[in-house]
Amino acid sequence: MDIHISQAISDDALAIAMLHADSWRAHYVGILPADYLANEACAERAAYWTSALRADDYFLVLLARHEDEPVAFIAVKRNVDDGYDATIEHLHVAQSMKGRGLGRQLIGQTAHQLADCGVKSVCLWVFEDNRPAIGFYESLGGVTDAHGTDKFAGGDARDRRIGWKDLGALLAASTEGVKS
Repeated sequence: MDIHISQAISDDALAIAMLHADSWRAHYVGILPADYLANEACAERAAYWTSALRADDYFLVLLARHEDEPVAFIAVKRNVDDGYDATIEHLHVAQSMKGRGLGRQLIGQTAHQLADCGVKSVCLWVFEDNRPAIGFYESLGGVTDAHGTDKFAGGDARDRRIGWKDLGALLAASTEGVKS
């Protein structure tokens, strides 16, 4: 599969927003409010990503393309969570690309870039009801070390923090079995 991954730029905001909203509508039914998912997610995410990319709110945002079509993205912030150097704020893969190793590839490339910048540890938050995502992160050696509640879009969704205190372990797990 021919995937091109590059640093996102402000012109990518709408593509990222649509990937984000589509992913939420596919996976967050019953987690985020139905009215938000049906009527507000696309416009809200477009405004969010337009602003975030223009303001350089993220330390790293990578966008994956397949045959020039945006199919996945990952976004990382620095020094957000106590005890971790970086936090993966978003990782979303288009439904048509699920199960092809793209999430693993994005995490691997992100881990490489973070390591090159001196990052030693990384975490992320995932909704408790998003069992497939939790299983994916655990398969990469992530360990749950905190629980909380995300109050987004008028909803209260339970979530958990999954972390890698050793970025090298995530790097090894994300590249295991991947052909160069």
